[in-house]
Amino acid sequence: MRLQINFKTKVLPVYYRNLFISLIKQAIKNVDTDYFNQLYHYGSKNNKAPKPFCFAGRFLFDRERFKENKGLFYPHGDVHLYLSSPDPAFIARLYNGLLGIKTFPYQNFELERGKIIMLNERNISENAVTFKTLSPILIEKVENGKEKPILPIDKKTRQPLPEDNSDFKCFLKELNYIGDKTLAGVKSALAIETDEKGLKEELNFIPLKLRKEVIRHKVRERNKEEKIYTFTCFSGQFKLIGHPEDLKLLYQLGIGLRRAQGFGMVEVLG
Repeated sequence: MRLQINFKTKVLPVYYRNLFISLIKQAIKNVDTDYFNQLYHYGSKNNKAPKPFCFAGRFLFDRERFKENKGLFYPHGDVHLYLSSPDPAFIARLYNGLLGIKTFPYQNFELERGKIIMLNERNISENAVTFKTLSPILIEKVENGKEKPILPIDKKTRQPLPEDNSDFKCFLKELNYIGDKTLAGVKSALAIETDEKGLKEELNFIPLKLRKEVIRHKVRERNKEEKIYTFTCFSGQFKLIGHPEDLKLLYQLGIGLRRAQGFGMVEVLG
């Protein structure tokens, strides 16, 4: 299930994903506090389980003004929030919560909500699908205790890596690992009946037209004060090969890390 929510605002922070995270949380909390706590808390700690949704913020902005102040975006026209989930219960709570929010203040910024539109979802029945990103995809591996970004493109030439390249093999391994954990966690939470806990089949990835994208995003680690970090991601077009049911769930849930923080949302091409 997919939603498009339109907003008007004069200015957005470069970390606008955090604004949308706050909006989503408030909308759900307004209609079902128990569900909100189940989704985001585990006792006295944050719930780290995979969330059953992804989202993307899309808008045009004044590039000249951004050059003058790279901490702010000045949108041209409406700001669009796209959101996807395989869970009707989540979508229903979010939709009802958003209906009760006409304006949403966040720090020194404010959104004025417009229309909420239910979008058609593309059918996936084949084992190969061409996707384009709506929000950048983040793939990382842990190395010496630190997260290291992995891209399917050469950082210098910006060309797709060949499939026999060691960096590409590492990327594909982490893509499968993250995809497997995502599907296993969401299937368990939504009580989806299946013989496989995670992926039914291994994924293969064919780069088509990709670019590196560096994102500034606020993160709170270990319940400390939020800090702005940079995340090295990729955007563009690619073909994903796997079991149709896996591809459908990844289309609905998003691909990669931090999906519920505005990363990894995709759309079907063709």
